[in-house]
Amino acid sequence: MLNSIISVLVTILIFGILIGIHELGHYIAARAFGVGIVEFSIGMGPKLFTKQCKNNDFSVRALPVGGYVNMVGEYSDELEERHKNKRPLDTFKAWQRLIIGVAGPLMNILFAFIIMTVYVICTPIIGSTTVAGVYETDEIKNVSFTYGLQEGDEIIKVGGRRINIYYDLSYEITSHGNEPVDIVVIRDGETVTLEDVRFPTSDEKSGVFGVMDFKVYVKQKTFSSVIHEAIFQSASIVYTTVDSLIDTFSGRYDIAESVGGPVAIGSAVGDTLATSTDFLDALANIAVLTVFISVSLGICNLLPIPVLDGGMILFCIIEMIRRKPLKKEVQNTITNIFAILLIALMVLVCVKDVIGLF
Repeated sequence: MLNSIISVLVTILIFGILIGIHELGHYIAARAFGVGIVEFSIGMGPKLFTKQCKNNDFSVRALPVGGYVNMVGEYSDELEERHKNKRPLDTFKAWQRLIIGVAGPLMNILFAFIIMTVYVICTPIIGSTTVAGVYETDEIKNVSFTYGLQEGDEIIKVGGRRINIYYDLSYEITSHGNEPVDIVVIRDGETVTLEDVRFPTSDEKSGVFGVMDFKVYVKQKTFSSVIHEAIFQSASIVYTTVDSLIDTFSGRYDIAESVGGPVAIGSAVGDTLATSTDFLDALANIAVLTVFISVSLGICNLLPIPVLDGGMILFCIIEMIRRKPLKKEVQNTITNIFAILLIALMVLVCVKDVIGLF
């Protein structure tokens, strides 16, 4: 029971921080352009706390599943007297509103980079992309060496994708090593292409994955290697998030197993805490999970779906192409329809996640 309570509290904390960071991005961009702000809210539903500040209200609401920056003219034309002299959002140019829409997701990605940099600095070892030897255990049988891979090979490409860090290597083999894949290595100073290399595979509920069947050498930890690792780790997480979304919606993975909501994230937090050996290990593992959630939040909000930030961006792009905005009534109708669909999807996902707990 105590572990469940801790998991719930940690999940709420993660959501609260990431939503706050996301909305802060919108808020900073809007204030920079001079957009009038009515309310900055973390959470949805009934208000738990409200502070009336000089420029706008700051609120904390009961449900930690969202948040918003209420800009003048965005949700309603009816304003309190103290907000009536502020400039509405829709009076600003399309490119300015586009930047305001992008700012939230970008803050999530920037926040993920900061966490990842701290994580890499604190982690004791960094894996390289150079093959150190094979696994020969009951769980993992080496296969790739049969197809030409050797100890000492520095892997620079898997399936056409450039490999910069260990995370790239691990992801590409896991994601695409379920089928034969070309690998490019540097061997004795020369570039060698190994065609149709095979790896062991693992059947999971959401699909079939490759299994990395070799070990790698540890990379020496220096200032430059830490910066290199932090930059490419963050970039790779953005790449893998987009790649996983494409694979999911293209039908490669079972969408029912791949898509999860707050309940699934809470379960993942619980599993992470349960498998951690001590407080510092738990903190490190939660930090990595937070990076993935933050990047996923940023990327998903950029999808061109009305009611998400990507919908606002889409409307701005349409306006820039047409040289005039869509009628506000049309935008509101489209947004309301997608809001209903999104709420229905969230309910279905939450029901699926709850059923999956039992």
